Amino acid sequence: MNAHDFFFTPSAAEKFQAIVSNMQEVSLIAAERVRSRIIHKLHLIQHNPIQSSKKIELPGLEGHFRVAEVLNYKMFYFVDDSRIVLMDILLDKEMSKV
Repeated sequence: MNAHDFFFTPSAAEKFQAIVSNMQEVSLIAAERVRSRIIHKLHLIQHNPIQSSKKIELPGLEGHFRVAEVLNYKMFYFVDDSRIVLMDILLDKEMSKV
């Protein structure tokens, strides 16, 4: 399977940077672990956007939207024939309570 073109929305790019920056304040090793795991998951999504993700319906929006989890974050993205757009990365509050 060929890799799709992968794009970040400005909001998703800011969230990714904020996640890593906030984690660096606690631990540089933990920040690198989080950064590396998110990048790895994005690479997997780029090559197979359906694997290890769930389809989601967004009222009022048409298209193929999916969500994937990595660590305690949920990544929301849009898939079409040749590209993937990462729309947002959110902390999963339920998972962060564990």
